[in-house]
Amino acid sequence: MTTVELMKVEAEMAFTDFVAALEGVEEEHAWAVMQPAGDEYLHTDGSIHGLVLHVATCKYMYGSVAFRNGEIRWRDVADQVAEFEPSWEAAKAYLNKSQEYWMSSWSGLKDADLEMEFRHFRGKHWPAWKILRMMSYHDSYHGGQIPILRYALRKSKEPPPSVAEDLRNCCRDLPDW
Repeated sequence: MTTVELMKVEAEMAFTDFVAALEGVEEEHAWAVMQPAGDEYLHTDGSIHGLVLHVATCKYMYGSVAFRNGEIRWRDVADQVAEFEPSWEAAKAYLNKSQEYWMSSWSGLKDADLEMEFRHFRGKHWPAWKILRMMSYHDSYHGGQIPILRYALRKSKEPPPSVAEDLRNCCRDLPDW
């Protein structure tokens, strides 16, 4: 097995684990928002719904910026999310599509490319291996938050805050707005 093949297996495993953490989550539970106790911005509103959309939009942006010359921009993902939120079923479908996009964005990489520098969405340059590892870690990290939120939060009939609006507020100053 090549290193890139191993990284593909790791990416699929991390995503599978993330999706498994969502099994049985109903919309009203996905909408429940954990109230912050501090003022640190965690790139999500504290809901399972928000985590799913955060993971999905990052997959689009990391793939687009690093491996597809910025064909998708932050404003594009904000517009896409605005079209369907707060639908939980649509958020899960968007997550699945984002995984397909992410995996296809780097499908042509070879082991010899892993040390090549690619652009990160903040304008920095990272080696390909670091970008790939970051996204697998990202799935695992946020996938681990879901069971905690499932345990801690009661269902809500009120949709969480708009992720699209959060993207517009927090990402408009990034290079790929």
